[in-house]
Amino acid sequence: MLKELLPQHSEDKQLAQRSKEARKELEEIFGREMEKDRQSRNFWD
Repeated sequence: MLKELLPQHSEDKQLAQRSKEARKELEEIFGREMEKDRQSRNFWD
């Protein structure tokens, strides 16, 4: 039974790793967008 679960476990680990990487990328993009927004607001003040 455990041997049957192992492939699923490694798939879950890979999926979790990909999710973390994707989240990190999104946070970086979001951070850049927020910074651009702040700079454009400062331009109008």
